[in-house]
Amino acid sequence: MTNQEKKAWLLQYRRLDDRIDRLEKEKARWIARATKMSAPSDGMPRGSSVSDTVGQAVAKIADLQAEINREIDRLVDLRREIEDAIYTVDDPVLQELLERRYIDGDKWEEIAVRMHYSWRNILRKHGKALSAVKIP
Repeated sequence: MTNQEKKAWLLQYRRLDDRIDRLEKEKARWIARATKMSAPSDGMPRGSSVSDTVGQAVAKIADLQAEINREIDRLVDLRREIEDAIYTVDDPVLQELLERRYIDGDKWEEIAVRMHYSWRNILRKHGKALSAVKIP
């Protein structure tokens, strides 16, 4: 497996985590819509359009929550898989670099500052770490 393929495999975790965040935002929008919907307050009987609309919103919210739960389960499994791969690297400094990049989602500059290396040195170490990591 090439370093590019390894990088793509490791990036799966961040992508899935971002997808869950997007689903959570969509669920929040549906909750906001559902709470804004209300029946007319003049006491006159009307059709059930508001009730149907609220019901549809509640169904959408429930569907989104089920999807979020499935994705979270996938995320937990994927994280475990990626951490196992990261720990195939013998050097703890390279392990930390891979964790910060692919689990925490840190930017190169942040990693360099936190690990007390230059940006250029971090990129070199990253290449070395990718070469050393064993992907299942």
